[in-house]
Amino acid sequence: MKKNIVIISVLALQFILIGYLLWKTNEPTGKPDLENVPVASAFVDTAHVKAAVVAYINGDSINSQYQFIKDKESQLESTLKGADAQFQKEYAKREKEAQDLIQYANSKQLPEDEARTVQERLAQLEGEIQQLDTKMSNDISVKKEAMMKELNKRVEKYLAKFAKDKKIDFVLNYQEGIPIVLHGNAAFNVTAEVLAGLNAEYAAEKGK
Repeated sequence: MKKNIVIISVLALQFILIGYLLWKTNEPTGKPDLENVPVASAFVDTAHVKAAVVAYINGDSINSQYQFIKDKESQLESTLKGADAQFQKEYAKREKEAQDLIQYANSKQLPEDEARTVQERLAQLEGEIQQLDTKMSNDISVKKEAMMKELNKRVEKYLAKFAKDKKIDFVLNYQEGIPIVLHGNAAFNVTAEVLAGLNAEYAAEKGK
């Protein structure tokens, strides 16, 4: 099977030249000690720079077709519905109490101290509602962040194995609105293989 490979040694050499020119431009008066600076192995022998092997994936396809994401989004939606139902329940209780207090205050002329107590309780109820809303939003945000961390970890771990098997040095991402690949030859699009592998690996985990 042919390997999906793109050679960018010319670009690599251009980057070396640009980096050198920038370094010369910004070189301080005192020459820095560069003898102990580690050099990337690909550039140890500048006469024979190691060519990089690059492939890319379509992030939108991963987001829409990776079963792990579908399952987690379904769980988040269920959690959100449960949290919203609980919020509505707590909100209704406080709203009823607030309406009863307002109705009571309007039914007769209250002494100043009692009117102040009613106002303080109404303010407290409003604060409790805001706290409930904030807590629900924070809980959902924490769950979303945890999902994203797990997703990134899963994809990174799989791509490390995939790239090693395919002898790929870099796997870039193309995504609507945030393209890291401005143009890509479809011959180097490994999305289908990566997606199939991710889903197979996830299905095996779920089946245990």
